[in-house]
Amino acid sequence: MKIAQLNSNLYKAEPNSNHAIYSHVAWLANGLVDLGNEVTLYGSKGSKVNCPIVSVLPGPASELKIEDSIRKYYTHLAVSKCYTNAESYDIIHSHLNLVPNFYSPLVKTPTVTSVHTPVNKDFYELMLKCSDANYISFSHAQRKTMPKLNWVANIYHGIDTKLFSFNPNPQPYLLYLGRVTEQKGVHLAIEAAKAAGLQLIIAGYSYQNEGYWHEQIEKHIDGKTVRYVGEADLEQKINYLKNATAILFPTHKDEPFGYVMIEAMSCGTPVIGFNRGPVPEVVADKKTGYVVDSVKGMVKAIKNIDKISRIATRERAEKLFSVEKMVTGYQKVYERIISENTNKWYN
Repeated sequence: MKIAQLNSNLYKAEPNSNHAIYSHVAWLANGLVDLGNEVTLYGSKGSKVNCPIVSVLPGPASELKIEDSIRKYYTHLAVSKCYTNAESYDIIHSHLNLVPNFYSPLVKTPTVTSVHTPVNKDFYELMLKCSDANYISFSHAQRKTMPKLNWVANIYHGIDTKLFSFNPNPQPYLLYLGRVTEQKGVHLAIEAAKAAGLQLIIAGYSYQNEGYWHEQIEKHIDGKTVRYVGEADLEQKINYLKNATAILFPTHKDEPFGYVMIEAMSCGTPVIGFNRGPVPEVVADKKTGYVVDSVKGMVKAIKNIDKISRIATRERAEKLFSVEKMVTGYQKVYERIISENTNKWYN
């Protein structure tokens, strides 16, 4: 197949990116190439992918002095370039929530769209105006937040299980890995860890100009019971994940997926998460972690974490969340959509 991957040019797409969308696109593009497909990435120049790149900027938009109000026009320019070349491809896979849906009806080449970020009500209503768009979800929970979209497949994210390797002997600490924002519930992770009597390491980007950091996080950081280590690079992140007794996923918003959960499980590290969004799908309750409803439940789960088999946790990650399984899933969906599209145009 000839496949166009259409991504934002804000950051470079590369397998080891700390930006989940961009690592996902890189793994997918490279995996599709490995399966013998011809792939073209429309995204940032300098992306680390094994395929040609079409870019409308000399580098990632995040590194260039371009005003936010102007950046969106470069997105339209990239999308326009892709659809101008649409006849060169069998399918276009968009990783932009909305804009390509305005272009896709103008060409015969089918488009599938992955919705990587939560959308608000107004944005959702606008997406519904594009009734012929084909959407791929990352979890069944994601579909519940936007039930009227034309969902054509559900494909879980995948990771390199060799890179996120198994460790049977963890150290006595808990880990929170992710952005330090109120919706992510970091303060609840702190409360649970303190009540359970285990050290909590917090790794992730903090917004120290926000009141949340100063009011609910900073005062707890003492370097002993609660450590803040900043934003971890890939090597540091893997090290923290492999050696943690468990990771805490206390988000109280409905996210599309949650990469950190499968990264942890690939290392054999159990996940304790709130019963929101994709958590019950990703975490097998009482087998690869615990799905809880409160801080009290999280504390109880921490105290029973030894009942979770790290080997079983790793095996579930290998079975359901490998890059190979993810890429194969997309390949099959592309083939089906292309076949359906051919029948539509010739019947």
